[in-house]
Amino acid sequence: MALKKRILQNINQSETVQFYVKPQSTSTLEPIIVPAHKIRVLELSTKYWRFTNLQKRLQTLSTLQEYTQVLIEFTNRLILFKECIEDCYTMLVQQMIRLTDPNIQVIFINALTAMQKIFPTENNEIVKELTHLLKQTTSIKVTGSLLTYFSVLSSMYLSDKELTSTLAKYAIQYSIDSHIRIQICALKLLGKLGQMPSIDETVKSDIINKLLETIEHDDPCVRAEALRTIVMLYKCEIGLNLPHYNYFLECLQDHYSEIRLTACEALFLLAINMPESSVPLSSLTAPNDESKLINQVFRLVCDQTNDEAKNVRVQAMQMIGKLCRHGVDINLVHQTLDKKLLRITKRKELIAKVEQLDSEMEDIAVHDVTVDAESVSITAIGPCGALISGLEDEYSEVRAAAVNSCYDISCGYDVFLSKIIEYIVSMFDDDIEHVRLLAMRTLGKIANGKVLRGEQVISILTELLSRSYDIRSALHDVLRVVKIGDPTTLHQLFHRLVENIQRFKTDTYSVLRCLKELGQNNSAFIALLLPKLLPMHLYLDVQEPRFSKIDHTCTLILVLNAALNHPSIVSVLPDYVLRHYRYLRTKEPDLTPNLQGSSDTSTLNIFASLPTVIKSSHDVFERISKKARQSQELHPSDRQKFYRALAAELHKVAEMDSDLLPASECTALYYEILALIIWQCTSRNCLKAITLCKHLLTVFRGYTDEQLISIQQLHFYCHMLLLSVQTSSDSSTIPLFVKQRWHKHIRWIENNSLLKNKIFDDLELNDKTNLIYTNILGFIKARLPIMSKSLLNNSITFNNNIQMTSVTFIEPDSDIDNAIEFLPGLSTSIQCLMNAKYLDRKQQMNIKVTYLDGRYCLIPINDENIRTLAEDGSLRIDSKITFSHQYWLRPCYATFSVVLFPRESNCFIMDINEEFLEITKPIRVLLHPKYQRYRKKKNSMDGGQLQTMETSTTSFDNDTTNFDDDEWFEDDEEEEDEDYYERHEESPIEQEEQQDDHIEKEETILDDDMDVDNGVQETNQTNLYQFEVVDNVKNNDEIER
Repeated sequence: MALKKRILQNINQSETVQFYVKPQSTSTLEPIIVPAHKIRVLELSTKYWRFTNLQKRLQTLSTLQEYTQVLIEFTNRLILFKECIEDCYTMLVQQMIRLTDPNIQVIFINALTAMQKIFPTENNEIVKELTHLLKQTTSIKVTGSLLTYFSVLSSMYLSDKELTSTLAKYAIQYSIDSHIRIQICALKLLGKLGQMPSIDETVKSDIINKLLETIEHDDPCVRAEALRTIVMLYKCEIGLNLPHYNYFLECLQDHYSEIRLTACEALFLLAINMPESSVPLSSLTAPNDESKLINQVFRLVCDQTNDEAKNVRVQAMQMIGKLCRHGVDINLVHQTLDKKLLRITKRKELIAKVEQLDSEMEDIAVHDVTVDAESVSITAIGPCGALISGLEDEYSEVRAAAVNSCYDISCGYDVFLSKIIEYIVSMFDDDIEHVRLLAMRTLGKIANGKVLRGEQVISILTELLSRSYDIRSALHDVLRVVKIGDPTTLHQLFHRLVENIQRFKTDTYSVLRCLKELGQNNSAFIALLLPKLLPMHLYLDVQEPRFSKIDHTCTLILVLNAALNHPSIVSVLPDYVLRHYRYLRTKEPDLTPNLQGSSDTSTLNIFASLPTVIKSSHDVFERISKKARQSQELHPSDRQKFYRALAAELHKVAEMDSDLLPASECTALYYEILALIIWQCTSRNCLKAITLCKHLLTVFRGYTDEQLISIQQLHFYCHMLLLSVQTSSDSSTIPLFVKQRWHKHIRWIENNSLLKNKIFDDLELNDKTNLIYTNILGFIKARLPIMSKSLLNNSITFNNNIQMTSVTFIEPDSDIDNAIEFLPGLSTSIQCLMNAKYLDRKQQMNIKVTYLDGRYCLIPINDENIRTLAEDGSLRIDSKITFSHQYWLRPCYATFSVVLFPRESNCFIMDINEEFLEITKPIRVLLHPKYQRYRKKKNSMDGGQLQTMETSTTSFDNDTTNFDDDEWFEDDEEEEDEDYYERHEESPIEQEEQQDDHIEKEETILDDDMDVDNGVQETNQTNLYQFEVVDNVKNNDEIER
């Protein structure tokens, strides 16, 4: 009876719950009416539970500190309240009106302002309530916060004509308030309202007049805000009027630098919008003369280049070049580049100061008077030598702005190009690297076809061996477009470029491209330098140089490209050059010219005896594709060998032709997968095939829908094949983690509609559920023969639309031999500079640092460290890795590589944090800490005493284990280190050999584990994909050996 009574009670409670109907309104401010009869209290589920918690929490607060903490937390997590943002607006306004403390009201208004910037509201009642509060409040803080809120309202609200007029009325009223903060907030609101098209022209003119009146305010902050508001309106082409010129002219003499800066910008906007207008000259010699507005503003801006404030000088330098693009008089531009005129003008100013001296000093001669240099620097000298003074400024920002203005002037006035080139080349000796880099890039843009003299090339020679890759690359771009003035300088430049390649191997391709252009631009001088460049004799045979030497390759590229424009060079070339030409033409077709196809065939008949060049790599690629279609009738074992041979040939095609590199590598990997799974497939082959499938889906892009689905099918087929090889006939013996991986892969396929229809189209719903989730092995045995017919017998042809993500290390160099040393307690940084092509910014990419014990760490690459190169559209990645001495005990190698994480939309992955692919060759660096033992010996020899350094943990950590500084320098560990080094003199090499033996033992153990039964596998919880890690380690070891 008790059980029956309990069941009836539960039925009554369920009927009571069904009585509730979920309200359709999204607002939770309305109270919920509870029925009168007795019910059990239930917690109703709602998707706005965060809003309900916030509302309850605000009702319990009382102090200013509590309100501040809660509302700051709310604004920081505002994205979580996106679905109920309108309710949040209403609730905050109601809470704010209920309170009387103005400080708490300010916090609520600031929260509303932050919400308005991210999620603009559409509720007009909120704006009306806040407008009513602005009318009634007497608090200065509340008034300023409300004006700030109205200044961030969206244009949709301010389209209401009545509301805009009301706000403009309040803003003009508060712009004459006695409090500075309220005035500044009111001026910001006037600038916002002045941009609205719904406002009347009369109100707009009142706003402009009020701003012009405020320019004469006593407080400099108010004057600066009024000028900034006018500039903001001028940028929208609102209120532009020539009579405003005099207001800004007076502001240029203000003692506040921010006002001079903004006034200069306002004059600049007037000049570029009304360049032909006439204004009176501000000169004592000709007070009644008039000049064009743009010329007069150009004079005023040039005066500001000698301002005492750095930011004013920077802006003035930038504006000089921009004004020159709008038609400044050429005579004024010439004055900015004249050093002699600058000296004459300064001397005239000096003489004028002497003449104004008191009569008591009439006996003092002019040359006896000394003038302070700072007083001369702020003298208004107009455009005379303005750019020269900017290029010689003490601040690097001013010099960089002057270099940019030189580029703008060169684009509009070609007559000054040679003089500008001379000044920019002189900036190569600047102390700051970014100024030198900017000057080099500017010279590369403007010096196309110009001749550089010997002393100018000397400045380039000194920078070609700079440690900065960007500096060297910029100089290579400069040398590609210029001509050299004399053969001696050209010969010196050639040897310096060869030395550049020998010192920095990563610059090889950039230098070879530079030599190609140098040969074509200076062919006449290269014809004179042939005896110095090539070993040759008139009637004796000379020793043939080795083609493998990089200096001979550089010489051939330089000479052969010069022969393209100077055909007489070919007739005097030695015979070995003609033999090397054929190989170089095949290996580097982009760098070697086609001399046989030249228009002047009469002088190139010497190449007629040479055999024709082999077929192009495109023909080879097409021939391989045709052969692949003819392999269907072969036995699986023969097809396996055939696919491996095709993959090897395709790898060779990829090495020979960079244009076919993505398609060839993609097709080669596809054939390698087929070779692994088509005959006598083992679990190791399945794991390797799965890794290659991930490689195809991660590194390559540009697939068609059919190609992408085929590769995803192949990935699923390899997964099924792996399960069929490693498990027995009973599905119950499959380990739990294997089932979890299988079920996750199935769910991923079901989310992909195209792939789902391709794999499960012929299965009924009940059969699919039973086979996939209940009888896994039964499903695999049924699907493997069906999928093998469609995947293994139908080959895929990849076209040239395929793009391959590639990353190349520039620094550190792969041939680095020197150890990187650092002292105890300190850290060392390694600069990682890389070039990347066809990299998807949405894909996660990290730098992997691997140690000899097998552990590794992943360092994320942020978007700030990636920039796009203008020359070829590739990406430059600049990152830094910091190592702490606290985590290094002995000298040890660290291996660097770049890893790319798969995209979940393209490729199935079990754990996004663990599954990644290495896309670069590993680079090893020897990190060598200096020990306390050696420091003691050194200090004892010098008579000093070692002091223990207190170390601080570095922000960047390459290991998960932390060591205590006190334990690090214990005497016991010092003795162990000394004993270790006495026994092992070459510890890094022996450590590496021991590590190799350890890895080989692990591989043997893993091979033995392949033969154990499934029960042992389940007991040990062996990961199915452990072999993938071993293969990667083994491949890395082979590369290192």
